[in-house]
Amino acid sequence: MVNVGLFIRLEAKPGKEADVDSFLREGLFLVEEEPNTTAWFAICIGPSTFGIFDAF
Repeated sequence: MVNVGLFIRLEAKPGKEADVDSFLREGLFLVEEEPNTTAWFAICIGPSTFGIFDAF
């Protein structure tokens, strides 16, 4: 059962957009190791705006 959901908005500094994208892609591996995470999504909202949605 999902009890908590979080949405985190991230704004990359100029020139760091690819670093944030990479960080989020690599983060999936860590999230898959968390047994209480029901759903985890990394999204690109705009050229320098990213987000994470996590439910557990």
